[in-house]
Amino acid sequence: MQPAVPEYPRAYQANALVRAPLKLTHVEARIFALALGCIHQGQTELPGIVIPLGRVLTQKKGGSVYETIRDACKSLMSKVVSIESQTGKKKRFTAYSIISYIDINEGTGLLTGNFAPEIKPFLLQLAEQYTHVEIETLLTLRSAHAHRLYWLLKSWDDVGKWEVPFHTLRKQVLGDDNDVTYTLFYDFKRYVLEPALRELHSLDWMVTYEPLKEGKKVNAVRFIIPKPHSQLENRALALPPQAQPSKTKLTDKQMSLALAAELPTLQQRIVTRLQKLKLTVAQIEHVLEFMGDDEAKIAKLMKVTHPLLRDYEAGNKVFDNLGGATINMLKTEFPSLYPTLKA
Repeated sequence: MQPAVPEYPRAYQANALVRAPLKLTHVEARIFALALGCIHQGQTELPGIVIPLGRVLTQKKGGSVYETIRDACKSLMSKVVSIESQTGKKKRFTAYSIISYIDINEGTGLLTGNFAPEIKPFLLQLAEQYTHVEIETLLTLRSAHAHRLYWLLKSWDDVGKWEVPFHTLRKQVLGDDNDVTYTLFYDFKRYVLEPALRELHSLDWMVTYEPLKEGKKVNAVRFIIPKPHSQLENRALALPPQAQPSKTKLTDKQMSLALAAELPTLQQRIVTRLQKLKLTVAQIEHVLEFMGDDEAKIAKLMKVTHPLLRDYEAGNKVFDNLGGATINMLKTEFPSLYPTLKA
């Protein structure tokens, strides 16, 4: 029997690491996100990385999934993050490896490995100057540029805006060893920035930007970053048409689903997932009440429902009643939920 795979719903990084130049492919970005999901901030030492291979690539047309993951892991092993700082007139440059070991085993269906120990201060027991994101949100992004921009913007969302020199932004997204690609802002905007922002807008996170010029040359970019509850969280809590409550005689619980401020971020993930799985408002409320803010329960729910949603969205299986199938699964996986969950 395959051992249980730890997977927490949030990924954390110190801002110094988030904002360091780093170039990743889309597959590398997914592996890194899932690896961060193995860490819980209550731990005192970095845990091992354990990722089901099916979580790295859920769908792939042609070629070998194993070879694609293998090549991404080989490249990820070589990644070095450079962090520069300055105290007074004294500069400091430090380079860190991210991953020290990776093993891909088709027999077990697992990717395992270890973070480099020196990277621990940037990933574990973070008390200030850090950013956290929802891993499921990261996994919906289809490009590496969107992954990088999402992390960068999230690291500034408490401020509400971010003004950054163009050359710095370019290095943060494309890496600091690339001096030839998209060096003109027009090209960077067309092939990197705007496609990535379109992905973020698909999450209803309506970040906007303004090029800042000196003469005719763009030398900086100003981003306006809305608070998550004003855009991103609204999407997570918006009711699907079939679950919209009547405009009259709304119950307090039904109304709470439509208000972003009523639910914490972890519960928003449940709402979004269960809406996609066609549960009704009342059914979602029962699950929310049962889950509370228990990260272990939420991680289990997201894990066990992922294959069901994947099969539905990919058309791998036809469901006569997707909501009913989801409820039956929840009754099996969470026996104590059964008495309170209404079909």
